Amino acid sequence: MRKTLLVLGCLFMLILLNTSCKNNNLVVKTKSKYYTDSLYSNHLKEYRKHNIYLPQNFTPKDKYPVIYATDGGTIKDESFLKSTLDSLISNQIIAPIIFVESHSNKKIADSTSTTTGDGKVVKLQYRNFEYVNYRISKEEDALLYNRFDAHKSYFKDELISEIENNFSLELTTEDRFFYGVSNGAGFGMSLLNSNPDIIGTYICLSTFGGDIRTNTWQKDIEYPKVYLRYGSEEPQFLKEDADFLEAESNALNLTLDANEFKGGHDYLKWRELLTEILTETFKT
Repeated sequence: MRKTLLVLGCLFMLILLNTSCKNNNLVVKTKSKYYTDSLYSNHLKEYRKHNIYLPQNFTPKDKYPVIYATDGGTIKDESFLKSTLDSLISNQIIAPIIFVESHSNKKIADSTSTTTGDGKVVKLQYRNFEYVNYRISKEEDALLYNRFDAHKSYFKDELISEIENNFSLELTTEDRFFYGVSNGAGFGMSLLNSNPDIIGTYICLSTFGGDIRTNTWQKDIEYPKVYLRYGSEEPQFLKEDADFLEAESNALNLTLDANEFKGGHDYLKWRELLTEILTETFKT
């Protein structure tokens, strides 16, 4: 009888320990992650890198909005994004989000054909042809032929599906956000115009390019929400682009938040604006 009780007691202790371990596993907190990954793009015929930020305690069982950004890998201080998001999330200022930055291709693509007003030659990168809809003939440069269209297909068809499949995310259009600055913001406005059903909100700062006034805008389509910011010391056409969209927003079913900030083409100002918009958009 004593042996039986001893055996039963040992079994009971094992059950308690096992249950305790399982419960501990359920409440283990994980730190946020910020790292670089890559995928092969069939559209661009090359590997492309992207940075990924995962919030603390990330689990595929929960639902997270995702921000897809351009110009990953060109940030002046890569610790800024992680430290800012960590602070906003841990202090419960914003809800947890995932942030993905697609790297641009910084290789020189054209060092001869573009000059500034003073005659200085501008060395264009592949980035410029991927973000701005230049029409290059195949005879001119086969590597640049349809580069804009190929990059757009990579971004919307390959990058987004790669992220959402890898992390088992079931997102709607409203769960996806876009962030870009300068030419990267211009690419966002082009994507918004041609594929308005993919991403629900666009954050576009100091938007160069995007064919805002020359693109065809459909009045029977509901366009995504747009945060558009331009600087007081930037070219006048940025304000004119914003004025055009404001004038057309009602007719185009476009929710537009357009404002001028004091300053010029400044990445420090873009950081400040991004933090403000994230706080407004994802506030708890």
